[in-house]
Amino acid sequence: MSSRMFINGLVEVSVVANADITANATYGPFIEPEPIESAVIAISVGGVSGTSPSLTVTFNAIDPYAYNYYLANGLASPPNSYYTVSSSSITVAGGYYVSIGVVFTMWELTVTVGGTSPSFTSTFISLIGRVSR
Repeated sequence: MSSRMFINGLVEVSVVANADITANATYGPFIEPEPIESAVIAISVGGVSGTSPSLTVTFNAIDPYAYNYYLANGLASPPNSYYTVSSSSITVAGGYYVSIGVVFTMWELTVTVGGTSPSFTSTFISLIGRVSR
């Protein structure tokens, strides 16, 4: 479950909070009440274990009009995104940032895990951005 904070024109959406990541996952879609710009995905990994573990976090900006059209008309596969950016492959504990180069209102994150018995412990993933006015 995500949490959202607004402070002085900034928004922070906490997507993963102090969790162990061991498998692929999709979080969202999230819909923002106002467009977000100048955003980053902040990733903090407390520990890494397994054989050749890797973690990639991907941001997808979604066109809400196309997405809702697909859902309203019972079409099977709404378009994923109009803008995608991924982290580099994370293999060691530490802090990482992914810059987002578009203004958006609807988005999702996907987490892709690789290796044998990979585990990324005490992981936090948040989106931090400025409300576009």
